[in-house]
Amino acid sequence: MEMIFRIALGTLLVAHGLVHLLWLAPDKDAGWPFHLGRSWLVPERARRPVGVALIALVVAGFVLAGPAIWGVPVLVPMWAALTIAGAVASLALLIGFWDRQLVWGVAIDSAVLVLAVWQPGWIERPG
Repeated sequence: MEMIFRIALGTLLVAHGLVHLLWLAPDKDAGWPFHLGRSWLVPERARRPVGVALIALVVAGFVLAGPAIWGVPVLVPMWAALTIAGAVASLALLIGFWDRQLVWGVAIDSAVLVLAVWQPGWIERPG
């Protein structure tokens, strides 16, 4: 059962990280929530560079955290740091470029942060 949970959680982290690539997709629809051109916090000239940097951190953090949870030996000791870095960058991106449709992303990031701070022992045990 532990291995199934590891696979599911790792897959969720990788998927959550990759979803952030939607920020780079063309945004012709006004209802599209992923806009790097709209921000209540980031100055207009800095929006794209800041957004792209945060996206890169999110994707790297979560895409590496997934295999860490799956038990890849080199990554296992870093799973919490990778997860926290990905979640914090994701929250910064979601808050800085806020759209009310992004509330689920905030919920996922918050749950992932709780897990990473809690650091359950089964994650660091060999699968």
